[in-house]
Amino acid sequence: MSLEAEQAVLGSILKNPDLLDDCYLRVDDFDPEGNNGLVYKALSWAHENFSNKPGVKDPFDPVLLANHWGSELGQIGGWTYLMQLRNSVPSTSNFDHYQKIVRESSIQSRAARVMREVLNGGNLNLSTVRESLEQLEELQGQTIADGMKKVSDVLDGHPKEIMARGSRAGLTGAKSASDDFNEMSGGHQKADLMIVAARPSIGKTAFIVNDAKSSAENGYTVALFSAEMSGLDVAERFVCTIGGIDSKKVRAGRLTENDWDNYSKALTILDNLPLYIDDTPGMTVEYIRRQVKAMKKKHKNLIVYIDYLQLIESEKKFSQNADRVNYVSKQFKQINRIFEVPVIAISSVGRKCEERQDKRPMMSDLRESGNIEFDADIVMFLYRDDYYYPDTVRKGIIELIIAKGRKIGTATVEMVFERKTGRFINLTKEDKEKLAEKVRQHEQTHPKR
Repeated sequence: MSLEAEQAVLGSILKNPDLLDDCYLRVDDFDPEGNNGLVYKALSWAHENFSNKPGVKDPFDPVLLANHWGSELGQIGGWTYLMQLRNSVPSTSNFDHYQKIVRESSIQSRAARVMREVLNGGNLNLSTVRESLEQLEELQGQTIADGMKKVSDVLDGHPKEIMARGSRAGLTGAKSASDDFNEMSGGHQKADLMIVAARPSIGKTAFIVNDAKSSAENGYTVALFSAEMSGLDVAERFVCTIGGIDSKKVRAGRLTENDWDNYSKALTILDNLPLYIDDTPGMTVEYIRRQVKAMKKKHKNLIVYIDYLQLIESEKKFSQNADRVNYVSKQFKQINRIFEVPVIAISSVGRKCEERQDKRPMMSDLRESGNIEFDADIVMFLYRDDYYYPDTVRKGIIELIIAKGRKIGTATVEMVFERKTGRFINLTKEDKEKLAEKVRQHEQTHPKR
């Protein structure tokens, strides 16, 4: 640790309290064996609580601090030490340089501590060591904020991007399974966290299998994290969807000669698609983040699927399950933003929707978290009328209800869901017209449910 740099940082802040607004240091950047970290914490608190009080010109005024903390001021060296710090800095012009030295010294010290733990062995947790090193790497990049950019600079090269979009027929992101959704959104965008939610057995996993296949066929590498099903179970779904094979036959091991031919073709197609699956038991959101980081280094165009949100654990401890779900939801959005990858996560839906006359899910049905709706850019609910009403005229139709679309609006699009094979099939214009006519005729002869 650099004691002189620490003192220079604190002295500069005492001279000019506004420098705290530009300071990116944290308490644990200071030497843990000294009390400069406590001084920094106390000054930060005083600046936050006293700066805007009427009549207060200096949040570090000795009378003000002594009146608030009294004898406890001595825990950080007393006013004498604070004055020494203030007088030790002739100018605040090098403040950025001082805090950079403190941050770099802190990173080196913590890295050395991690290395000592590795060398000493003992009850060493390798995943903890890896996480610590990754945190230090991220910390190294967290210096003075330079996120502000001129709008004109952001648009540098934009004409080329517009022309490129035209050449992609409006598809600006990863292609989803639904043509109608692609028309609305331009595909899955790198800036989007999308939640796909439904009641059990409606077709959530089948949807992301179809969606992932579509993305992989159109230039994206797929990273699918399966916390509910084994990798083999999900892989079989890909085989059935691609090969058009009845999943019951696969589970029973009773394939016909034609099925075996389709199975072989499906394996060949799968072998040529950049599809990856991770079914690590008890996976945490921190583990997913590390895996995505590693995958992103290898694959520029990456898309992430997670099945499903409520089953993802955390390396942090939470007393309430809802708090864990809220944290995981926020981390999914962080993964989406930091690594610039579309994230599509499945979420469960509470059973209250089944108590209503209209059983289509709504935002309030998202289980265990109010944060999911807030964090997500797109919320899509899946609904099948034939799941509840076998005699419906909408047999075989699945509704994709886009209940939230931060940039695309809301809508409901329909697809054919072939339950035997797990295939999601787009409706043609003629199909939509025929379905609409069937629904009209049915509503004329039957009262609404």
